[in-house]
Amino acid sequence: MTWSNRMRADAEAALSAALATADPARGVAEWLRDHPRAGPGRRVVVAMGKAACAMAAGAVAEGGVDPADVLVITKDGHGARCPEGARFLEAGHPRPDGRSLAAGAAILEWVVGLGARDELLLLVSGGASALADALPPGIPPGDWYAANEALVGAGLPIEAINAVRKHCSQLKGGQLARAAAPARVTALLLSDVIGDDPAVIGSGPAAPDPSTFDDALAALHGLSGIPDSLRAHLEAGRGGHRAETPVELPNSRNVVVGSNRQALESAAEALRERGYGALILTGRLQGEAREVARAVGAVALEAAATAVPAPPPVALLWGGETTVTLGPESGEGGRNQEMALAMGEDLAGTEGVGVLCAGTDGTDGPTDAAGGWVDGTTWDRAREAGWSIRGSLAGHDSGSLLEALGDRVVTGPTGTNVMDLCLALVSPKRPWTQSDSSAN
Repeated sequence: MTWSNRMRADAEAALSAALATADPARGVAEWLRDHPRAGPGRRVVVAMGKAACAMAAGAVAEGGVDPADVLVITKDGHGARCPEGARFLEAGHPRPDGRSLAAGAAILEWVVGLGARDELLLLVSGGASALADALPPGIPPGDWYAANEALVGAGLPIEAINAVRKHCSQLKGGQLARAAAPARVTALLLSDVIGDDPAVIGSGPAAPDPSTFDDALAALHGLSGIPDSLRAHLEAGRGGHRAETPVELPNSRNVVVGSNRQALESAAEALRERGYGALILTGRLQGEAREVARAVGAVALEAAATAVPAPPPVALLWGGETTVTLGPESGEGGRNQEMALAMGEDLAGTEGVGVLCAGTDGTDGPTDAAGGWVDGTTWDRAREAGWSIRGSLAGHDSGSLLEALGDRVVTGPTGTNVMDLCLALVSPKRPWTQSDSSAN
């Protein structure tokens, strides 16, 4: 086995360990097992997001829940593991659609009539914000779709986008918990955001909201493409003619049951078992994928050359979520494949350094790959196969090149979503053998 194949196998084993830890069914089941329900009353479940089916399965397994009291809303093609007998809906993601509004209406109907002895168990994972919403009166669906496109396309900070979304919704920003009152609300969250803030995960349907109508209007200042109906609604809210999002929710609690940090820790432990020293450098990686890639590659190369920040064999781990700014032309790929390929030139010719970048949901951009692998052989192998790394990056076509080299990382849909992992492995100067690895 070559050093490249060996290191890739180690990285993929670490990714598998991370995904097992981030299994949302296990996270939900363990929390419910440790917090048994006390007292009478119904427990109804709303699960929404890309991991909704797995989270709902965990609730049915450990929460004493009748599947008939479970509403599941997820992305197309993510219905595996959905509990039999649950009501199951699919909706648009990443772009919301008419089914998203139908799902939002179904949620509000689901919680109508809950009493003070009842509990809404709310299971939220990445994608929930697009998959379900309910619009306030006066905002037509077409205007809502247009506003979403304008907000995302403007490159605004997520806090600004969420301020607008929350104040143009009847679910987001704690408003679902308010609608469910006087019932108790327990929100179990699979975090797909940096910092694990409940107010940001899924736009915080059960979390108090610190933003205001003023904040939402400020976010739209100078922004084109926002329909008049949304601006009129927000102006009415600023004038006191619409209810503010709640700043307190005494009937609600929010608990993170799965996160990127947990996945990183499991990956690090798996790599230690394979003979590497392992350092988690951050769980807050963000920025343009290509620019972040140059920094990640530089740290790995530094470790190979000077044993800083640690001597080989060492694994350096990052977590978070980068972005890709698309140009007029784009091929096949996603942020993780682009980030991996962007290291190809810097790593060229360097033995013993390889990097895996992957999304924990198993889908990187509009592809069936989770991410990609790159090492010191990638540049030459691409050139020999008639590919240009620079050209592929310029056309945002990283996936096609990596597929041609056999270097896409494919997991299939994982049922979880705790952002992305980047694992840089650095071996000693000489290639390892099987006996070297097992001796550590």
